Formats: sequence, C-alpha cells, structure tokens
Amino acid sequence: MSLIGSGFLTIFSFVFLISIVVVIHELGHYWAGRFCGVHAEAFSMGFGPTLVSWRDKRGTVWRVAAFPVGGYVKFLGDAGAASEPDADKLAQLRQQMGEAADRCYHFKPIWQRAFITAAGPIANFILAIVIFSGIAMTFGSQPYQLPIVGSVVEGGAGEEAGFEVGDRITAINGNRIDTFQDIITEVVWRPGEELRFEIVRDDTAMVIMAAPRGQREEDRFGGTRTLGRIGLGSVEGSALQDRYNPIEAVGQGIDRTWSVVSMTARYVSRVVTGRASAELLNGPVGIVTAAGQTASTSIEAGDSAGESVFLLLVNLINLAAFLSVGLGLVNLLPIPILDGGHLVYYAYEAVARRPLSMQAQALGFRVGLVFVLGLMLVATWNDLNYLLGQIF
Repeated sequence: MSLIGSGFLTIFSFVFLISIVVVIHELGHYWAGRFCGVHAEAFSMGFGPTLVSWRDKRGTVWRVAAFPVGGYVKFLGDAGAASEPDADKLAQLRQQMGEAADRCYHFKPIWQRAFITAAGPIANFILAIVIFSGIAMTFGSQPYQLPIVGSVVEGGAGEEAGFEVGDRITAINGNRIDTFQDIITEVVWRPGEELRFEIVRDDTAMVIMAAPRGQREEDRFGGTRTLGRIGLGSVEGSALQDRYNPIEAVGQGIDRTWSVVSMTARYVSRVVTGRASAELLNGPVGIVTAAGQTASTSIEAGDSAGESVFLLLVNLINLAAFLSVGLGLVNLLPIPILDGGHLVYYAYEAVARRPLSMQAQALGFRVGLVFVLGLMLVATWNDLNYLLGQIF
C-alpha cells in the first residue's frame, strides 16, 4: 500500500472510531436530557466551522462541523465545561429566564442532573455491549485454549514459583480465569507485581504466589513495549464455541464489556496510585496508530476488495467497543472537568443542600484541568516512544 493510501486509510479509520464513540457519548447526554425535560440548544458532531446545520421541531440546532474529532451537546443555561452556578448565580439566572427556567438543566432536581451527566458514559458502555453482542451472535467466539499449563519455561517466573505441567489455573487475584488468554490478560500489565494464582493440581486446590517478569517485546507492527510474562505455555489444541443465540450473545456482550471495564479500571487505578507503570497508557497519537494498524492489517488480510472492506469495518467496530469503554471510564474519573467531577459536585450538593461555591468550583476546575493535561502528556509521551521504537 502506498504512503498516501496508508495515510488516508489511517485518517479515515481514526475519524470513524472517534465519531462513533464521541457521538454516542453525547447522544447519551442528549436523550437523558430530553427524558428529563431539558431543552438542548445545540448538538454538534465535530468542532470548528459548520459544514451543515438544521433546526429540528424542538428548536435544537444540529450541526456537522469541519473537524470530526469530537462533539458536544449544549443544554439551555449551560455556559461551558465548568458551568455549575452557585446559589446566587442560580437565583439571578432563574429571574432572567422566567418560564424558560423549567426547561433549564440547572433547575432540574439533583437526581436528574446526575442522570443526564452519567448518561454519556453509560451510553458508551451500552455501545460496547451492543458491539460485542453483535460480534458474538454473528461470528461466535474464536477458538480458545483452556487455562491449563502445557509447558513451563526453564528459569522463568512460573518455574521459580512452582508451577507444573497440567496445573489448571482457575483465578488470579480473585478474578476468574476461563481461558489461557485470560491468564495473559491478567499478567501482561503487571510486571513485578506478586499475584495470587488459584490452581487445581491432581484434583487438589492450591495457591501459588508468582510475580510476572517484565520483558521488552516487539509487536507485529514493529513497536516495542515492556510486558509482564509468567513463563507458562498452553496445552496443544483448542476448544470452540458454536455460535450464540441472541440471549446468549447479549450475555457474552455484557461479560466481555465488564471484563474490559474491570481490567482497564484496575490498571488506571494502579497507575494513579503509583503501583503500575504508565507505559501502556495511550493518548490521541496511540489511538491514531492503533486505528491505522488495524486498518492496514485488515486490508492486507482480505483475499478480495470486498472481503478487505468487510474485515476493515468489522475490526474497526470491534476496536470502537474497546475505545468506547475507555472513554466511558475516563469520563467517570472524579475530576471536575469530567462527568465524574460533576457527579462529585452533585453528591456534595445533595449532602450540603446547596451547590458548591463558584470559587471552589473554579479551583476544582483548574486542578482537574492540570491533572487531565498531565495524563494526556504522559500518554502522548508513551505514544511517541512507541512510534520512535518502530523507526529506530
């Protein structure tokens, strides 16, 4: 594939991913607002100059902007990301708005404001469930290997801890293990951390404590990362699930989404508390890279143009599910600039029976902005290091 073609495909894939997850997030806020009787003044798909716009019968202006890398919904009375008026500002606002105040976001009960705020991340989780369920119902599950030790690497962490061929791993740190891939998923982001492995050996339940060792590895795209490895191999052969019916598929979608939520939340919490390396944290550049790599491998895997396009769409939609979970979780962090921070404000208001002062809100906004920017800088630094590893 030419450099120009590859660049175009990367841009298309990135815009496709971001458009799906961000628009769904904002639609979650929008529909929750409509349910609660809040007027939405505008809904924007993208930022920057308006390309197309129209006004619906409810008075909401819908616009498609020039830069499709995000979006927002603006409710009546909303003045920005840090817009949470205190008691005095609310009184002035109600007087200015008159009867229209009944459709204003800020004058709704706390539970409704909290619901509207939480609806964005909830929509992201629902999107992930729908995607994973659809994939399970359409394609079934991929062949998988049972969580049974087929080999122990000589001198590795597994041998040192006392693992033996034939051991069946049932849980790691209390998290259930169903496939050998689950073992890899649990240890890959925890190099150096001692883990509790629950196993069954000769029908006897046992516990083995072992710490994965960090290994610098090259992936199929030429980049390198430090990953945790326990030094265990799977048994030969694999099991295969037949396709799921709709009810089973939804169950699989929920289970898959929860697994991604659980792993991501545990990893982020360990990064924030200094118990894990932030090396696996990706930023915008990482998303662009992942989108481009996924698109390129999908196109190359197809035997025909039609099959390549089909694989491209399926793999990008699957990646969108993971990205959607990440966006939902990040927005639930208790940081004032994010949805989670607003939920903290509402919790305070529910207990104190008054909104937080504007001064305290402004301070929280600044602290939250610094934290988010710091997180983005770390993630972008990781992205750049990864890209440099592909070049040098």
